[in-house]
Amino acid sequence: MPTGFDNIAFHRRRKRLKIAGLVLVLGGIFTILDMVSTFPIPLTGMRAIFAGLVLMIFGFLALYYGYKLPVAEAIELIHGNGRGITASELVHQMRVDRATAERIIAALIRKGFLRTSAQRHDAEEVYDPVQ
Repeated sequence: MPTGFDNIAFHRRRKRLKIAGLVLVLGGIFTILDMVSTFPIPLTGMRAIFAGLVLMIFGFLALYYGYKLPVAEAIELIHGNGRGITASELVHQMRVDRATAERIIAALIRKGFLRTSAQRHDAEEVYDPVQ
């Protein structure tokens, strides 16, 4: 495994973003809904709506960054190898499932970071980094 990519820190960061996003979204919903209860928290009226919406926006942003494809990390991994990569290597090195690895490769090809290798391999298709 290349020394530049730490899959434990990668997954820990994604998990934290997902949890923080969920907590912020739920906190925003609670703030807005608690505004109309019989014993509301000190935030009432427009302040409660504003605070709730701000919490929800930051929560949705954290969820987005927790769930988006890790294209930047894959680029780091591919250039750290210095050679071509297959979907199986992405699965094992990044600890993602096969469908996610294929989506990452498709995104990298679309953005121009990878291309199909000129050499034919019987087992699996190899993708070379664009120089």
